Amino acid sequence: MENEEYAKLAKKYINGSGEESDDINPATGEVLAKIKTMTSDEVKEAISKAVASYPKWSSMPSPARGRILYKAGEIMEQEKEILARLMTEEEGKTINDSLLEVTRSYETLKFYGALAFKYGGKIIPSNDLNTRILTSKIPLGTVGLITPWNFPLSIPVWKTAPALAMGNSAVLKPASKTPLIAAAFLDILRRAGLPENVLSLVIGSGNTVGDVLVKSEDISAISFTGSLYVGKGIYRRIGEKERFTRVQLELGGKNALYIDESADLALAVNLAIRGAFGLTGQSCTATSRLIVHRNVHERVKEGLLNGIKNWKVGDGLKKGTDMGPVVDQIQLKTDLDYIESGINEGAKLLAGGSIINNEKSKLFLQPTIFESVTPDMKIFKEEIFGPVLSITETNSVEEAISLINSVIYGHTSAIVAKDNTVINKFVTEVETGVVKVNKPTVGLELQAPFGTLKLSGANTWKEMGEDALEFYSTEKTIYQGW
Repeated sequence: MENEEYAKLAKKYINGSGEESDDINPATGEVLAKIKTMTSDEVKEAISKAVASYPKWSSMPSPARGRILYKAGEIMEQEKEILARLMTEEEGKTINDSLLEVTRSYETLKFYGALAFKYGGKIIPSNDLNTRILTSKIPLGTVGLITPWNFPLSIPVWKTAPALAMGNSAVLKPASKTPLIAAAFLDILRRAGLPENVLSLVIGSGNTVGDVLVKSEDISAISFTGSLYVGKGIYRRIGEKERFTRVQLELGGKNALYIDESADLALAVNLAIRGAFGLTGQSCTATSRLIVHRNVHERVKEGLLNGIKNWKVGDGLKKGTDMGPVVDQIQLKTDLDYIESGINEGAKLLAGGSIINNEKSKLFLQPTIFESVTPDMKIFKEEIFGPVLSITETNSVEEAISLINSVIYGHTSAIVAKDNTVINKFVTEVETGVVKVNKPTVGLELQAPFGTLKLSGANTWKEMGEDALEFYSTEKTIYQGW
């Protein structure tokens, strides 16, 4: 049976006439709401409405737009417990992780709301005393935003907020697995004063809804977070369009944490467990590989096994839960296939690897640890997106860097060490867009720019921080003479 409040939210903002599906709580199997997807024609109509709303929104003074975003942040802060519960019920993460995501989201809205008061052009000196050169930041038009299910509120917010702050209208396609939290976000923006159709919500599959959005000649830019496979497809489709369209891609990762022989081992073990199994490993910055110096390998292994003994897996709404369920059966099969692959290729299974029996849901997977993992194995090279950690021993920081750099991805990496020479070498030579020292691979701060290297992204514009505004704007140069 549907949740009455969620059903109302879906009816108000998710009003397609396409196929109907159940939005299901992965921890309990409960149907939260019936979701009606959109047809291609309905997506085109949503784009047209966003385009029609652009002139009035873009001509609004930037501080006025900022006030709306800031107010939305205040509303979200007031309703954080409600939103966190919805997120946990829809996606499965623990309530504490959901609260952290909601907090980050309302802080992001306030951040870009404030930046809208100050972000602009500049004055450049001219060779001519009777000339003044100015630049003016202007929006692009209507932008398309495609977001994943694993951070179903914070990623839509960190794309939408800078886009709207710069005066663009936008069409947001959230993941089909998490439409309700996106609808709640749109509802907050509307209550904060965002005019109707400045942000349109489109729900449905990537093949239908996403494809129409990417191919539309009315869309000036696409920002996408998701898999490498889909990201490459978007890149190709954009290249086939008549108009030039900006693209921003944040794709997969195979993130590694290196534990040096000089490391604080208690800290290192804590960071490894948190990075690998927090959020059920369903994060593009999750710790998937643990590269450990041989001299501390046995102590690290012992610490990991002791650390997960009392790791509680269950419903994210229940007190004391450390890790929630896998998001759905498709992701669970992927996780189990990789676990089987690791065993078949000769890795040693130290812990986990099996489904936890639960009468309400079959989506609870044990935290899983492999050792003796070599660079030729699939579990070393490929993104899993689940609670699976691979341990590889190394003799030196040089070898560790080589191992980390040997994969196609360049998302995040981290080192735990006290030796500054080792730290400086690692930070300089590792090929990832984000590098952390004595910190987990997971966790980003909204005020800092975020981008990736190699095949973890398009390596164009950054997300988050003031840099995000660059993607959603262009610059006009004005020569003023007298």
